[in-house]
Parts: sequence; C-alpha cells; structure tokens
Amino acid sequence: MYYFIVNPISGCGRGKTVWKTIEQELARLDIEYEAFLLRYKGEAKQIAASLASLQHPFTLVAVGGDGTLNEIISGLSTYKYVTLGCIPTGSGNDFVRGLKLERDPVKALHYILQPLRVLPIKIGCVTASSNHRQTSFGVSSGIGFDAAVCNGAYHSQLKEILNLIHAGKLVYLGTALKQLISSRFTPMRLTLDDGTTLTFRKSFFAAAMNLPYEGGGFQFAPDADPSSDCFTLCIAEGISKLRILTILPLAFSGKHVGKRGVHLVTCKKAVIHTQMPLCVHTDGEIFGFYDTITFEARPERLRIIVA
Repeated sequence: MYYFIVNPISGCGRGKTVWKTIEQELARLDIEYEAFLLRYKGEAKQIAASLASLQHPFTLVAVGGDGTLNEIISGLSTYKYVTLGCIPTGSGNDFVRGLKLERDPVKALHYILQPLRVLPIKIGCVTASSNHRQTSFGVSSGIGFDAAVCNGAYHSQLKEILNLIHAGKLVYLGTALKQLISSRFTPMRLTLDDGTTLTFRKSFFAAAMNLPYEGGGFQFAPDADPSSDCFTLCIAEGISKLRILTILPLAFSGKHVGKRGVHLVTCKKAVIHTQMPLCVHTDGEIFGFYDTITFEARPERLRIIVA
C-alpha cells in the first residue's frame, strides 16, 4: 500500500501544484493509495506515528521539503515495515540533494512505484540534556550559527518571494550575513564516542552531518555518508567574522574544507557542551535553545528509495 503525506504549501504552493500532477499520474496508472494533505505544522509527525503502528510493509511517500521529511522520520517510532519515497517540493531539498534523488515529480513517482534500488540509511537523534527531549534528523543537526541561520530564514519575509523565483538559497545566504553580525563566539567542548575530548575557545557552530548538504545547498561535509555508522561533525572556530565572509561562500562547493578554523571530525556519537544556551536545529527545524546536546544514530535503519 502507498501512503502519501503531502505538504501543499511547501515551496510557496509548489506542493499543491505537484500533487495535482501526481494525482493524475496515479489515476492514469490505476494505483491504489491513500493521501494525507497537511493542514498544520506537526500533522505529518502525527500521521507518521499512526502509520508506524501498521503491522505490514508499506511505502510512505513524502511530497514536501526537508521540514516535512523531518516530521515524518521523527514521527515514526519504528522503521521495521516502512520504505520511504520522496517527491521534493520544498525550497531547500537537502535530503534529496544529498542522496541524489530524482527531482522531476513524475519520474520520482515511477521510481517509487517500481524501485530499482533501496538504500538503508542511518537516522540521527539529538537529545537535550536539560529535559531529555529528543527528536530525529535525516540531513543534519547543528548548534550555533547554522541553527540561528535556519531560525532567521524561517521567519524571513523574503522567503516566500524568493521561493517563487526559485532563489531560495538567497534567503539562507542573506540571513547568514545578518546572523554573522549579531552572532557571538562561545567556548565549546565536544566529547566523542571514543572518549576523545575537543575544546574550542571561540566556536561559531558545530553540525552533525548525515548528508553532505544543509541550509539549502551549503556542502558542509562533502564526504558525509548516510549508509555508514558515522556522522561527520563540521566545526567552525577561531575564525574572524571578516574571514568567515570569505569562507562561507566556498561551502556551496565544499571548498571550505581544509581552511584554517574549519574542522571535520568523524564519530558515531558526540556530546556538545557550550558556555551558554544556543539555537539548535534538526533538518532546518528549530529544536530549541540548549547548552548541552547529544548527537547519535537511532538503532534502526530507514529504507529510502533512491532509484
């Protein structure tokens, strides 16, 4: 059975337009399915939680962006029976970009209906130490500057306008410049699963990358591999704000790697402690403000239709 979770307002209404095309193709092919059109934030998580209780294999299709996918993977209490397909309609689409999935809606649907390759990937889990609150991430989770950028982009009045002309990246870039002015450096301590402790006096952000991209195309971890057991931590520290202006654009092509102050660390688990509460995001969705969080993988792998 196919279940579609559709975010009609993703991509400034592109989700609704794409879904109409998908409906027509499903009717033409005489495919049995059930669709859920989202009405409010958090509903995708509720629907996914309900579907997780099914005791038979099914295909769940996300028609939306990274936020919709984040709600779905966070709502699924188990991945035992589910295979996930993606039809991207968002502005960032880092999940689809990182896995190199098909972007054309009809072609993506055909792969979902007749998959040639299914990839089991790890899904990240972030836990806040202060209240033991948890959530999941498929793309990345970060603390500090990158989360502040996600928070600012989400509330940006320009986001809808730029999405209409397919220039959503400019929202993140513009917000990044704004946050660069107001953000503060802070001491950060990382404890890795092998017992290694890393300390940075002037950290800017740390992101646990499951996929290479976040923030609408910033390639912070070019070699991040969701099929491996490890995340790639991308840490920026000890870099002046003026120099960050020259490094940040390089991240679109991954050329920031190797620059002074940019660190890539591979680990299965990391506990991050900062001197003060900082913004934390999961797949671009704001998780809250915390000073101690833990990144690790959920015990199950999630099957993704990739071709």
